[in-house]
Parts: sequence; C-alpha cells; structure tokens
Amino acid sequence: MTETKTTIEYHNGKDSKDGFTICNPYASKIKFTCADGSIVELPELSTRLILQRLYCSYTRDICGLRASAVRWLNDAFEERHTYKFWQKQFKDNGCFEALKIREPRF
Repeated sequence: MTETKTTIEYHNGKDSKDGFTICNPYASKIKFTCADGSIVELPELSTRLILQRLYCSYTRDICGLRASAVRWLNDAFEERHTYKFWQKQFKDNGCFEALKIREPRF
C-alpha cells in the first residue's frame, strides 16, 4: 500500500514570494477553463474564502479583504484586473450557484 503524505515545499523565488507551502494531497480542487483554453486548478476551500472576501462589501473595502482577494486572483490566474472585473466574471459564469455563495444584502 502506498502512503500519501502531506508535504511542505520551500519556494525561493523573486518578487517576495519566498516561503513555505503545505501541500495537502486530499484537498479537493476546482478547475477553471480560461478564455484562451488554459486550465487553472485552485483549492476549493481557498476559492470559497476568496469569493466571500471579494463580495464582502459593495460600498468600501473592509480591512483590505477585497484587495487581498483581488491580489490572490491576479496571482492565481496570472492576470491583472480590478475587483469589479472579478466580481462580474464569477457572477456571469455561475460560480455563485455552483458554490452556493450568498451575496450580501444592503
């Protein structure tokens, strides 16, 4: 029987991306197909957290939650966009219904 173990990887990169990453082999992933045909796999729990941060407030950025979500999405998809772009893309593509995320009501 093969053993599957959680591993810790050290990244020694540029642009202040040095650090450690804990790789969980049991984590479920969500696959996103981009417009250019490339596929991006992201951890489901991280994606849920980021989407909740992205939609935390429509009036102002509370404690930098929306900004941190935008930075994470820009790094994950290797693109540079604003929070309005990301909100529109996830809403138009049905991510709300798929992940059962509720929009805040004001």
